[in-house]
Amino acid sequence: MTPSPPPITYISIPLPTNDVVSRSIHNLTTAISSHRPWSELIFSGDFSLPESFSSLLLRSKTNFNYFFVNYTIIVSTCAAFALITASPVALIVVGAIIALWLIFHFFREDPLILWSFQVGDRTVLLFLVLASVWAIWFTNSAVNLAVGVSVGLLLCIIHAVFRNSDELFLEEDDAINGGLIGSNLR
Repeated sequence: MTPSPPPITYISIPLPTNDVVSRSIHNLTTAISSHRPWSELIFSGDFSLPESFSSLLLRSKTNFNYFFVNYTIIVSTCAAFALITASPVALIVVGAIIALWLIFHFFREDPLILWSFQVGDRTVLLFLVLASVWAIWFTNSAVNLAVGVSVGLLLCIIHAVFRNSDELFLEEDDAINGGLIGSNLR
């Protein structure tokens, strides 16, 4: 009887920081490019009151899954506008913090290497949280940011509730991931 081969393990190869940044920016642009056409968001489809609470929930869920990237852009734009009206410095500082979150947390695929040392995920997360708290405290923009995000969310919720979603067709994978249809895989 021959011994079984050792299990195969996959190890990611650490990349330099500038490669992590460029890959993160590429992932961000790929994510943003998946938005639905704005004309489809605004002009196509009819707007009406839902007939029941269950149809309201289904319509909202379908619209949120279908227009998720568009809604994210709307909320971000409202938050940015609120920060511009408060202080341009606040917009720059909070924008830099958001960029740090996108690059070093959400779109990073490989371990972060700084000065030949691998930085752990907890350390990166702690740094990002502390930087975010500092930025909001430094710019006194917590109220303005909350108002901007709230207005953006309100606009998206109103659109999701009143836009009739009967003619929207999601890709099968999007519908399964969004929980709109079940999967046969168990």
